[in-house]
Parts: sequence; structure tokens; C-alpha cells
Amino acid sequence: MSEREPAAAPRYAERMFPAPVDPGIAAPDRAVSSVDRGTDTVTYNDPQGRWYEGGGRIGEKAVESIVIYPPTRGVVTQGDPFEPVKIGILVDMDIGQLLSDWVDSTILAIEDALNEGIYDRPVEIITVDARGLPRENYLKVRKGYLKLVEAGCVVVLGPMISDNSVNLRELVNSTGVACIGWTGAAKFYGEYCFTVANGDIPTESVMGANWCAQNGYHKVGFFWEKGSSGDDYAEYFRRAAEQVGLEVVKEVSLSPNPKNFQQHLATMRDQGAEAIVYMGYGYSTFRFADAFKALDWDPPRFMGTAFMFYSNSNEWARGLEGWHGVDQLGEDGANPNYEAMIRRFEARFGRVSRNVVVALGYDTARAAIHGIGNALIPTPAEVKAGLEKIKWMPCTNGGPGAYITFAPYDHRGYKGDFLTIRELRDGELHFRGYYRPQWPSNTSSPLLTNPPSPTKPADS
Repeated sequence: MSEREPAAAPRYAERMFPAPVDPGIAAPDRAVSSVDRGTDTVTYNDPQGRWYEGGGRIGEKAVESIVIYPPTRGVVTQGDPFEPVKIGILVDMDIGQLLSDWVDSTILAIEDALNEGIYDRPVEIITVDARGLPRENYLKVRKGYLKLVEAGCVVVLGPMISDNSVNLRELVNSTGVACIGWTGAAKFYGEYCFTVANGDIPTESVMGANWCAQNGYHKVGFFWEKGSSGDDYAEYFRRAAEQVGLEVVKEVSLSPNPKNFQQHLATMRDQGAEAIVYMGYGYSTFRFADAFKALDWDPPRFMGTAFMFYSNSNEWARGLEGWHGVDQLGEDGANPNYEAMIRRFEARFGRVSRNVVVALGYDTARAAIHGIGNALIPTPAEVKAGLEKIKWMPCTNGGPGAYITFAPYDHRGYKGDFLTIRELRDGELHFRGYYRPQWPSNTSSPLLTNPPSPTKPADS
């Protein structure tokens, strides 16, 4: 009988992932971040008195990982540090000198929320730079989103561009990690698709038609850009133009690299166009500027939210000279939430940057951290449910009557006065009002000019 083989030594399970580490930077009285600022920008551009310019620099890079610790308030834990809950930032386009405004306003929003007690665990911001459509390949932004999912993010801030939002829609809904996009595209929808929208594409077209009619321009030339939302831009403008009695003398659909601007504009002028309307990405801005100058023509003109590229760079601002456009900043000094946030921003980062990206970044991050705070546990599904519990959250964007509300089947956050109209004229921005439409019957009803005679009471 042979002797028994000696038993093999047992294998012991090792930790698959390293244990959380407390770096010891948390403070008792305020939230503390692991970095002073969100990008590699050290010296900020001189704003030259133009408040709408971005505060960073062209080509800056975001810090890949930023951890923000809540105030301890004198509480001593049992000694086991908590791993940060992760929020992703998905950069899907070149935003010029505005990247630092987005990341820094995100830091501020989370610090503010932690100081208020909205959440009591550390939060990590992870940024990926995955620029996609319309200038680069569609797959890049998908890989960027999946990288944030693999990193453990429970919610993603972005994408910004409509094409990338539509491109990501099915992936986001199937993967189940919510995106809070900046797109105004009506086609970005589903269980995990949320927006704190930088505009509203169908509404922008309606605004353009109403602006023309309200200012007495009845014959218009119309440009729209091909892309994921181009048909919405065109369809809603045509419908609104018909309703308010506009005549579209010429309509031009622009390709991604359009040509013949001067010829199209000359034809519109010869056909009696009293105003020009442009709905699209904004990349055609410079060609418009060159063509207007060559024709020595300065017609009234209106564009959608691509107008807000004025803060992207000085070049963009010069190219937008003379346009009215859809904006999101309220009347100067009117929104107390915006004004107070800008003062905190200056105190925190030592600079002033008054533009829509600072407001959008802040509002988007506020929505994310409140969704996390409302969640039962920090998982993507529970954070999605937490987002749907946000009601009448104060906005820094828009007027004093703007707010953010989500609900099941209502993932479009901004409500109220979140769209405004501005004009860029002589190198300065001018507030031209909120978009508050009225029924035509309010001013044109025959009842106002020919009131009926009082009815004679019947004999008793």
C-alpha cells in the first residue's frame, strides 16, 4: 500500500483591488480638494475687459483625477477610510480656453454641496478627453464613455455635442451609467440620458422665427447644417415661419465643410431678404463673417446656441460680430444664484470668468452630486433614481425664474427662463431679453378692436 501524497498548500485569496487610503488632507470646517485648480493652466489670459471670454488658455489639459473631501466637522471615524464615489467628465469637443472654466466650476459645485452636507463621502472627478463628431471619429467618444464606466463612475458629465449625444444614446441606455449631457437635441433620450441642456434645438428654431416676426422682418434667408439635429432645426423653423407669416426666400443646407457663402447671401439679398437665420454647429461663423464683409452687407441676423461660442476664443467673438443669438446667461445682475456663485468662484480660484460655461459646469455638477446624495447607495441605477428626485434646484444659468427639475420620463432639467437673447455688437454683448412668447391673439384679436355689444337682457 503506497503512502498518501502530501496535501498541496492552500492558496489564499488576495485583495483584487488596493484598499482605500486616507491622504490626511480633510479639514474640519470646509471641503478640501486634492488640487488647487482643474487644469494645467497656471497663468490665465488677460480678459481685456471682456467679461465673456474664457479664463483658461488654448490647448490646456484637465487634471485626470481630482479628489474632494467633505468637512469632517470634528467627527472621528473608526479608522477605515472611504473610497471616493466617482463622477466622470467626458470632453467630446475642442472648447478652446473654456476647459478650465468647466473643470473648476465642477470642483466648486461639489465643494459647495459637500460644505452644505448634501453628501458625506469623498468624491473623485475623473476626466477623459475623447473628442468625436462632427470633426473626429464616432468611436472615440464611445471609448471615452466606456473608460469612465470601467473606472467605476456612477454618473458622467457630458457629452456636449448633439452628434455625440445621439451617437452615445443606445450605449448609455444599455450600459446603465447616466450621462448628464449639455445637448439640446431632442433625440438624446432614454432611461439613463439626462440633460442640463446648452440650448434646446427645436425651440431655438422657433425662437428664430418669432424673433424675425416680432421685429417686422417678413422675408428671410435660412441656413441650417446637416447633422444629427439638422432636420429638427429645419423642420421646426419651417413650421414656425409658416405660423408667424414669414416668407423663406431661400433655404440652404450646409455640409460639414460648406462653400459658396457669398453667392448664397448675395442671392438672398437680391431676393429681398430682410433678415438671415442660421441654425447649426457654429463652424460656419467665420465664413459668414467673410462673406458679409465682402458684400458690404450687415443685415439683421439670428442664430441658435452656437452663438455662445463667443466665449470660446477671441477669434470666435470677432466672427460673431453683428449676430443676435440664443444665450443662457440671464440679464446682468438679475440671477442671485449666478452672481453669488461667481463671487465664490473668484474667491476659490483667484480669477473672474463670467460666461455660460462656468454656469453650465456648476449646474451640471450640482445635479450630479445631488443625484448621488439622493441615492440609497452609490450605484449607477440608484444615482439615476436620485437624479429623478431633484426638484426646483436653483440655477446659476438663466434668469431668476430658472430651475432644474427631473422626474421619471422627464430628464430635461432646465425649466423656466433658461434661454435668453443677446446681441454681439461693436465687440460687446448686449442683453436683448428672455424668450417669453405670447399668443398672437393677445395683440391681434378682433375682440380688442371690435368688442361685441352688451347683450340686452331678456324681458322677464
